[in-house]
This record gives sequence, C-alpha cells and structure tokens, in this order.
Amino acid sequence: MAQSTTFRTNTKQDTLTDHVVEFLSRVSRTLRNLADSADHAAKMVRKADAARRS
Repeated sequence: MAQSTTFRTNTKQDTLTDHVVEFLSRVSRTLRNLADSADHAAKMVRKADAARRS
C-alpha cells in the first residue's frame, strides 16, 4: 500500500514538473520573441533617424 501511495505521489510530482517545465519553456519563448521585437523596433528607429538626418 505504501508503495502505491509513493508511486501516485511521484506521478503527481512528475506531472507538476512537466507543467512547470512547459510553462517556463513558454515564458522563455515569449521573452525571446519580445527581445527580437525590441531589436527590430530599435533597427527601425535607427533607420528612420538616419533617413531624417540625411
């Protein structure tokens, strides 16, 4: 009986771990996309600034 309870707990922990890993993966992907968007915006600003100066 104790083994089955331990197994059930481990399964729940594994499921929780999987959810946490998936969540952190999505957060990481979102932050990467945000950084890429910020880089792109910065390039557009520099380009517009250069065009305005010339």
